[in-house]
Amino acid sequence: MSLSLRVEKREVLKTLSIAMKGLLDKPVPQGEPGLITFDSYWGTLKQNASFRAIPEIRAVIDCSQVLESRIENAISRKQYKPMALRLIYALSVHRLTTGDIYSPIGASAEELRDRLCLFDPLIAELGSDEPDKDLQTHVETVLREIHKTVNGQFISFNSDNRQFYLDLKKTDDFDALIDKRAESLGTAQLDRFYYEALKRVMECQDSTYVSGYKIWQHELTWQEHRTARTGYLFFGAPNERSTAVPQRDFYLYFIQPNDPPRFSDDKTKDEVFFRLKKDDEEFQGALKNYAAALDLAATSSGHAKATYDSKANGFLKKLVQWLQKNVHDCFEVTYQGRTKNFSNWARDAGKTLRDLSGVSPHETINFRDLINTISGVCLTPNFSDQAPDYPYFSILITGNNRTQAAQDALRAIAGQNRTKQATAILDALELLDGERIEPHRSKYAKFILDVVNAKGHGQVVNRNELIHDDNGLEYLDPHASRLETEWVVVILAALVYSGDIVLSIPGKKFDATALQLLAATGMDELIRFKHLEQPKEWNLPALKALFDLLGIPSGMAQLVTQGKDEPVQNLQQEVGKIVKRIVMTQQTLREGISFWGLDLMAGTDLSSQSNGLNEAKNFFESLQAYTSPGKLKNFRYSAQEVKEHDKAAKALDTLDRLREFVMSLSPTASWLSTAESVLPADHDWVDRMKASRQDILAVLKQTDLSALSEKSLAIGAQLQELKKDFCVVYMGLHTKARLGVNDDKRKVAFSLAQ
Repeated sequence: MSLSLRVEKREVLKTLSIAMKGLLDKPVPQGEPGLITFDSYWGTLKQNASFRAIPEIRAVIDCSQVLESRIENAISRKQYKPMALRLIYALSVHRLTTGDIYSPIGASAEELRDRLCLFDPLIAELGSDEPDKDLQTHVETVLREIHKTVNGQFISFNSDNRQFYLDLKKTDDFDALIDKRAESLGTAQLDRFYYEALKRVMECQDSTYVSGYKIWQHELTWQEHRTARTGYLFFGAPNERSTAVPQRDFYLYFIQPNDPPRFSDDKTKDEVFFRLKKDDEEFQGALKNYAAALDLAATSSGHAKATYDSKANGFLKKLVQWLQKNVHDCFEVTYQGRTKNFSNWARDAGKTLRDLSGVSPHETINFRDLINTISGVCLTPNFSDQAPDYPYFSILITGNNRTQAAQDALRAIAGQNRTKQATAILDALELLDGERIEPHRSKYAKFILDVVNAKGHGQVVNRNELIHDDNGLEYLDPHASRLETEWVVVILAALVYSGDIVLSIPGKKFDATALQLLAATGMDELIRFKHLEQPKEWNLPALKALFDLLGIPSGMAQLVTQGKDEPVQNLQQEVGKIVKRIVMTQQTLREGISFWGLDLMAGTDLSSQSNGLNEAKNFFESLQAYTSPGKLKNFRYSAQEVKEHDKAAKALDTLDRLREFVMSLSPTASWLSTAESVLPADHDWVDRMKASRQDILAVLKQTDLSALSEKSLAIGAQLQELKKDFCVVYMGLHTKARLGVNDDKRKVAFSLAQ
């Protein structure tokens, strides 16, 4: 028989009567229905001591009171409290109606909404088209908040029927269990979980550099040089570190605070130690609870494990917040036997922590950045000793952006867009003279050239003669400049540009004419270059012939061999001009040139110059690639091959003079031809003009075109004389044919007489 049937009917009527009497003197509520619903019976039931004599009812009352107490004191969203308490009362009453107080049967959010006549004015103000569904969603939200507040104790959700119910078997007090476990934790366990918190604030990955050790590869900024240095972050002491890791630039150690191991500090210049020296009850409490919660989670399953994990995350959050807040004061930093707090290390560097970290006044310095900043301050002398000649960059270079920055510099050397980043790299490597690429000013380029020049003629410099292995990492000059291979490639590209070397990689060679191809090649290929070759010797006779051909003083060819840019610029200007002249000349040859009906190219060899001009055009266009002294060092034509285009160049001059003659005199000749048609055919001027034309054309046929300019003045004067004579003749005829004043009067009178 159901437990609810044990309650006598008269007790029900009595309870309803008391509830109704309680409403008689109260006004009708404006913001809620104010109806008597079954949850109100819970107050009567738990106040009646006789009900507690029934074991099942007593168990439900005890469970409900725990829930009520937790909601009263611990619910995070206080606005949910009134509805949350009503829902607990309703589920408590409902628990007694199921026959078996342990069965997974309860009430759904929809059912609770309707049976309790729940109402929330904020939901009503939303103005939704479906307020019933909005209110149901709100009820579900409050039920989840109850579940969260009590860590899932005493309340469960049946996903099959979507019902919530009191679960009397979920009686574990997780907070008490955590407190109890925390009391029995040893110092070694606390240190282990302290490192878990450190792992979070130092943003370490789950996977370590060596399995079984809390060691990670780490980067610090060498502030003076604005570049990254690579080392290790280790949780523990030096004698606990794996010997399997290759040596790097530095080691950062976080020593165990609760059970520190015995070890010898050798005061080496590449080691920095961090010790937590000042903590408080807040930190220790959070650490112990965090350790206890994770320890309990490791031996639990299901709901209990999820609860412990959730609580552990909460304690970890408190630990992280404490470390972030107190990092300035709670750690001592030891370097080479000297121990100071963060502020004193910064003061010794002559700056504040904020200045060293590079953050603005309104920004917060996070834990990891602060640790890195202080470590960088301590290790600066070590970095300087390792690489005393390392470049000074104006932008921050890290392991992540080094390759991309080097590629930018290669594109700038190849003449493509020069970005701010590319300029910063070229400037740091001393490869610029103003805006010009000039590697001979760079001590890094000089180091490479010294190796190249030490070789005999025709010998190559192999990669291993420049790049040296240092504990698994490769550098140029590892004890001085200690340049990474990406920067070496940039310097080699600048030397290719200047014509000092030819760079060889498997299957390819790059000289100064192949810089575009070099810039388009992947950095992985370039850093594995095969060898460097000495370039060809300067082809001075060919360069002098080229400058002579273009009408530039041949002495400038000598300046090119000295690396001067001005002769190359003059050369390119003249090349551009002559290519345009060839194009215009080719069009002239196709269209022909005539003067006063005479084909001036008939009987000359100009019409046969087409092939020569095509070859000359191809030749001069190929010269447009030689835009630097380095590229001209690889000039591929001989002096004889250059001189072969002299005939085409002279033909251009002849045709230019021919065009100039025609353009100067053709307008006058055309004018005279038109004037001829105006006069009578038997006019004396017409006879003289025809005779002059025959004489001029006869002279042109007998004159060499190269000397045409000498005849131009005489022919022009003859044409102008004919034009002047015509004007005199025409004005005489015009005056004679024109009516005078008397003649005009006679014409008018004659017209009137008609």
